[in-house]
Amino acid sequence: MNGLSKFALVAASLAFAMPQVASAAELNAKLWNGTWHLNAAKSKFASSAKEKSETRTYSVEGDKVKMKSSSKDPASKELNFSYSAGYDGKSYPMVGNPNADSISLKVVSEREVKASSKLHGKPSVESTATVSPDGKHLTIKRHMVRMKGAPTDVLEFDR
Repeated sequence: MNGLSKFALVAASLAFAMPQVASAAELNAKLWNGTWHLNAAKSKFASSAKEKSETRTYSVEGDKVKMKSSSKDPASKELNFSYSAGYDGKSYPMVGNPNADSISLKVVSEREVKASSKLHGKPSVESTATVSPDGKHLTIKRHMVRMKGAPTDVLEFDR
């Protein structure tokens, strides 16, 4: 094999491997781990799923994410839900959420995750969660697929 052929083989191998490396992004646990509190004044609710308060706790360990949420609606009715999921695009059970019973996570970057939730096997919520570069703010854009008009809420959280 001549030098040009070897170069072409190496270049082709690298081109094939690059998308695999890009898709193997992992969350930055230092940015995600901990407790987040909803800043209701900065949040924008287009759906009827308004929240008066919410506290979320994330724990990222390796290729798994654990999330626990405790929220109150405007009438102070409490809702608690949680999940433990890999960010491999596979579906994992969600417990306690009236809008979803499973979730699928895909990492976009160390600071961003896309989630697809389903209720009884049908899409219910599509969301993107992004942590600020300084790790002090979390923004969740959630698109309520099953609600009339498919509204999108923007939830703002602080540490």
